[in-house]
Amino acid sequence: MRAELPRVLTVLGAKQLGLSRAAVRNGMARHGWQPLIRGVVLTVPGEPTRADWALAGLAIAGPGSAVSGWDAVRLLGRGVAPRQPASDDVLVLTPQGLNRRIGQVRIRPTGRRFTTRRTSANDPALPLIEIAAAARAVADTALDECWLNPVRAMVAAAVQQDLCSVDDLIAELAAAPRNGSGLLRRALGEIGEGARSVAEIRALGYLQQADVPPFELNAPITDTTGRVIAIADVLWPRLRAVVEIDSREFHFNAAEWQATMRRHNKLARLGYALTHYPPSAIGPGWTDEVETWLHTRAAELGIPYR
Repeated sequence: MRAELPRVLTVLGAKQLGLSRAAVRNGMARHGWQPLIRGVVLTVPGEPTRADWALAGLAIAGPGSAVSGWDAVRLLGRGVAPRQPASDDVLVLTPQGLNRRIGQVRIRPTGRRFTTRRTSANDPALPLIEIAAAARAVADTALDECWLNPVRAMVAAAVQQDLCSVDDLIAELAAAPRNGSGLLRRALGEIGEGARSVAEIRALGYLQQADVPPFELNAPITDTTGRVIAIADVLWPRLRAVVEIDSREFHFNAAEWQATMRRHNKLARLGYALTHYPPSAIGPGWTDEVETWLHTRAAELGIPYR
């Protein structure tokens, strides 16, 4: 058999390569080729991958189809998709046809218009295929998820990496089926309250359940001239207290670390108390430490805790 054969081969593709039906049958009998879907074969032995199923789904879904859901999100941005897909099936959107599941592909017809983008020719698994644009892919992935944290992380990462905007996601949420959209609704609500990173979203969740005074997220702090000198991750204005969530990535080089120190010192000179935490510290028990610190701060200022 020819070495340049694609892993996933359709009847049309075989014809274009000059392979007869007899040659395809011979490949299945002697070389371990496997039928994936009617009219589509896998030209290698072993278990088909998600990429194989994606290609098979696109082949039978027809013109205008695109991969969406977890597989599209994984292709759109590094570290955006949840670590594991919530469904074993690859989602393929199509503007026509019937809703069906074949093998490990869900083909979902949709009257809701969707835009697509093409993957890079250098992608090792799925080069030059159509995938749903980021907001639609994120929304479709969230509909399958059963847990809030993966949805939080995905939404925050997509927005941080400029794959889509919060407004794009809100528009997708408004158009998506209401059934199953609760996790996406909550994640977008949290970002709307000011959280901008995964760690900040987690911190918000813990602080909302803790015995702490009212606070602001991503709050601007000005000097005596009214000039903004810092954006506080979490600010208690009455206590002039700031919690900073400092990722290692952001403070990787000396220049960034020195800039953080200068900012810290400016705030301290203006009478603010600051405490810093890495994202890994945001978890159960973290708010106990924050509460103790805030009680101490209130005592220092001689004002009620609340």
